[in-house]
Amino acid sequence: MTDAQAMSSHLQKRLATAKRDGVGAGEATEWLIEAGLIEKDKQPHSRLLTYLRDGKIKGAYQFPNKRWVVVNTSRFPDGIQRVVPIPEASKSLKIGEKSMRAFLKSGQVRALDFGPVPPLFHEEELRRFHREVLDPAYELEFLKGAKRGRTDYEKLKRQLYYLRSDIRLIGERIEELIRMLE
Repeated sequence: MTDAQAMSSHLQKRLATAKRDGVGAGEATEWLIEAGLIEKDKQPHSRLLTYLRDGKIKGAYQFPNKRWVVVNTSRFPDGIQRVVPIPEASKSLKIGEKSMRAFLKSGQVRALDFGPVPPLFHEEELRRFHREVLDPAYELEFLKGAKRGRTDYEKLKRQLYYLRSDIRLIGERIEELIRMLE
């Protein structure tokens, strides 16, 4: 078994044992040092980052902000699951990061367990949250025979705004799948 395979195997076993969704590269490096798979020197994470970039670590994923994580492949068997950091999640839902953190704290939306990294969300959880929590808050409630005022117009405008963001998410997912197939 090569170094990369041993590292990958150890990380996946540790994630399964800890019942976590994933781990950041920094914490993964600490795990590998504890297991004796990486020597503790000036830059112990550089060897792991090399393997992550080369695609030799199973479940490796890099966010657009260049942050690396290793995803628990037993929880995400198809490997390429869309995991979204909090800035991107709040942007796609058209709510502020502060509001997103408040929803997270109240338990209305569930973040993935990646340890001490900023909150990460699974795309399906964001869709559920949007459908079950945000959409009902902005439902149009036109009374029969009532005049449609400015507030109704604003509600309709907001619903169209959310619909546009859903379409954009679908488009991004299609582009990602096309890139995978190329």
